[in-house]
Amino acid sequence: MELGCGLAMKIVHGRRYLYFWRYVRLNGTSKKVERYVGPVGSNETGEKAVRMLLEHAMDAKEEVDLRVARYKSALRKMRRV
Repeated sequence: MELGCGLAMKIVHGRRYLYFWRYVRLNGTSKKVERYVGPVGSNETGEKAVRMLLEHAMDAKEEVDLRVARYKSALRKMRRV
């Protein structure tokens, strides 16, 4: 599980654009994936970027919560033996 994500600015043909990046698991390896957000300085781009970061954080929290529950369950089973 990779929890990394962030924003990156790229200059294309002299214009600045914002990209959201995160890591995904593909075939047992991690790969950095980027998604276009919009032009830098746009209110819409800023709002979209915050939504994307929040969505990723919520997904990561769900994954961590699931893992913690599995670990706790395994620990309880071990103590019964």
